[in-house]
Amino acid sequence: MAEVKQSTKQNISDNFGKAAPYYDDHAEVQKEIAERLIASLQPWTEILPKGPILEVGCGTGFVTEGLIKLFPNRDMEITDISPRMVEVCREKYGSKSNISFGTLDAEQLDVDPETYAMTVNGFVAQWFDHPAITMGRLLEATKPGGLLLGSFPGSESFPEWKEACRELGLPYTGNELPDTEELLIKLSSGPVQVDYYEDTVSQQFESSADFFCHLKKVGAGTQQKGRSLSPRELKMLIKHWDEKSEDKIKVSYHTVFIAIKRNFDS
Repeated sequence: MAEVKQSTKQNISDNFGKAAPYYDDHAEVQKEIAERLIASLQPWTEILPKGPILEVGCGTGFVTEGLIKLFPNRDMEITDISPRMVEVCREKYGSKSNISFGTLDAEQLDVDPETYAMTVNGFVAQWFDHPAITMGRLLEATKPGGLLLGSFPGSESFPEWKEACRELGLPYTGNELPDTEELLIKLSSGPVQVDYYEDTVSQQFESSADFFCHLKKVGAGTQQKGRSLSPRELKMLIKHWDEKSEDKIKVSYHTVFIAIKRNFDS
């Protein structure tokens, strides 16, 4: 089982690495969510405690760019599981001496508690084997008075895809996404203040085949578990989904934003 998990992790890293050169051209949703995540940080620019910022899952730097603009003098550790993504991000933003870049699997984070003024993960928790445990580890690494900030696609994403599969009696083969309520409950224990916001962001494609190609173009083509559709089943799904859509294919993301302030122990 451990070997399977490690193989999946490597596939995630490899697929994002392949997508890195043209990721910015296709990751419209990810860019929009990053901009909204950074906008939510505006009130925190003057009240974070002293200390560095850790970003996990930096990708090509949508969130990184905003962090640098808001906190130009903070030490930052910018990381991703994909070495190629880190390389692209470093090429864009690596000119400042207060910023370091490195490869990191966030689920293997091993630092002293209360190390960072803020830990940030933008649209990455869906790739964790255990989202709540990993987010909890990031929270433990955050100083009292500091902030754990994150966004992710929640479990209610892709209802159109799921409906098309259900109508054909085919298994839905998308990855299991974080359950918002479960995650928030697990992160709410201890001296913390939890804020969150949920929304729906939609994209349109000329066909369902274009959507599936799009997932690969942004590096999100790794299937974490379960079986894949056979070529025949996939062809059936694409034909049915296209025929039931009046015009373009609509795909909806259930987007979740969380901000968890770590309070001082009473």
